[in-house]
Amino acid sequence: MTGQPRAGFFPGEDAPSNESQGKARILSAEGQQRETVERSPQVSMGPPGPSGERRDGAAAPDPAAQAREESARGDVLYLSGDFARAFNRYQEAVRLQPANADYHFRLASAAWKTGDSRPVKPHFEEAIRLNPRHLLAHDAMAQWSMYLGDMAAALDYSAKAMALAPEDPNSIISRAQVLEGDGQPLAAWRLLEPLIASGLQSDRAMTIYALLAPKVGHEAQAAALIERRLQDRRSSPRVLPDLHFAAAALYDRIGRYEEAFAHARQGNGLIRRPFNPATSSAIITAHINYFTSDRLRSLPRATHGNGRPVLIVGMPRSGTSLVEQILASHLQVFGAGELSALNFVARSLESAARPARTLMPMCLDQLSLEQANIAAADYLRQITAINSTARYVTDKLPSNFLYLGLAEILFPECHVIHCVRDPRDTCLSCYFTYFASGNAFSFDLGQLAGFYRDYRRMMQHWKQVLTLPMLDVRYEDVVADAEGQTRRMLEFLDLPWDDRCLRFHENKRPVVTSSRDQVRRPLYASSVDRWQHYQRHIPELLALVPDGT
Repeated sequence: MTGQPRAGFFPGEDAPSNESQGKARILSAEGQQRETVERSPQVSMGPPGPSGERRDGAAAPDPAAQAREESARGDVLYLSGDFARAFNRYQEAVRLQPANADYHFRLASAAWKTGDSRPVKPHFEEAIRLNPRHLLAHDAMAQWSMYLGDMAAALDYSAKAMALAPEDPNSIISRAQVLEGDGQPLAAWRLLEPLIASGLQSDRAMTIYALLAPKVGHEAQAAALIERRLQDRRSSPRVLPDLHFAAAALYDRIGRYEEAFAHARQGNGLIRRPFNPATSSAIITAHINYFTSDRLRSLPRATHGNGRPVLIVGMPRSGTSLVEQILASHLQVFGAGELSALNFVARSLESAARPARTLMPMCLDQLSLEQANIAAADYLRQITAINSTARYVTDKLPSNFLYLGLAEILFPECHVIHCVRDPRDTCLSCYFTYFASGNAFSFDLGQLAGFYRDYRRMMQHWKQVLTLPMLDVRYEDVVADAEGQTRRMLEFLDLPWDDRCLRFHENKRPVVTSSRDQVRRPLYASSVDRWQHYQRHIPELLALVPDGT
């Protein structure tokens, strides 16, 4: 949800988290996709006659032609953002032509976009097996490996992609991303800088340049380059928000706050992501009304006894990435990042309810003990596929705060860490972040403040009715006393002390949220009370702290 980085983490998206970012370039460039659609034969799918011929007398389409049409349909759906239906079309193309590497590549790409991790690696690998020179599959596997934390594999795949196309800007940019993810910003810069110096007109390169610029002292140069790019109006409207958010971050970094806020406001104003504040608030109210103490006691509890999940929840930009990075530096903890698995479990319970599509949480009225165990097992399988050995696996999707009632039923042995931060800083940071997906409330200050109030009343309710062990961790306290707060968290999880937790910035595990730069540096206090630089622009956020303190 807070997701993957925007810039260049998906093939064809010339645009970083987040989550995420993003996470990897997955499809070929949109132009190539459209070319595929345009050149694919438009095979009629009229019903065949009894002899195998269509009723109009023409021969039934052969499997290769049908596969091309299914893939072309998938391309159209993918480009429209309907990734689930695109996945179905690519799946049919693979069934019809299992030896076609491109169909496997597209299938894995769509699966990644839907959040279903299971088909991703096998089909990218099959694309490479079928076509060892498949550039985009090597590139995508590099980004996927980085997402999973396997930096050795990420470096290997990106090196192979570079070997296949050493002069290709996209391969160079993707290699730079992997190097940056491996904690090698200077090596990444050495690759990217010649592209920038050559005058390459690539929005994607510019946004990654903006990400690397603070590490090499080029903030002002990068901001000026982005300003020129915005003024010459050659950028696609689709990537304009990326450029504005990149400029906002750079200006904020060098203390030019008026310019920073102006770009943040422009970037947010360009985003049209559906959000209904009344509906969002009503969902929170429905969960509060449903999950009473009596109701929670009456619902079946899964009996698997697995206490591996640690849910790290809170508002986006409240310190969830920092907390996960600290914990994931412990030998007994694996940081899985932002998983959609709990949301998928909730959707599957809704789909199984009768009448059809009875929504959460009312669908839990029909939940049996068997169903609870099956649903829990589905989530546990997904985290096991990511890591099967660590004592704990963290899931830091902030929006899981909505599903803590479900978590109590499915994972009664799990732990919850609730990240808290000054609401003005939390919301301002959201406003300065271009989330790759979800968080549609964050692009308008009024809606952002309203969502924060709903989040706060949801968490206040959970603390009254849940029996799950829950620990509040304040971001400001971690900044002021990292060792003390780290000891609190380890004691909460019954873990022994590990000095590596204080050296979290040395941990090379990939962080694909918008906080990845912060967790690669020792703790710093400049993000505390950041809101004070923008007071005259954010009255909606100032009202979240009535007494102004």
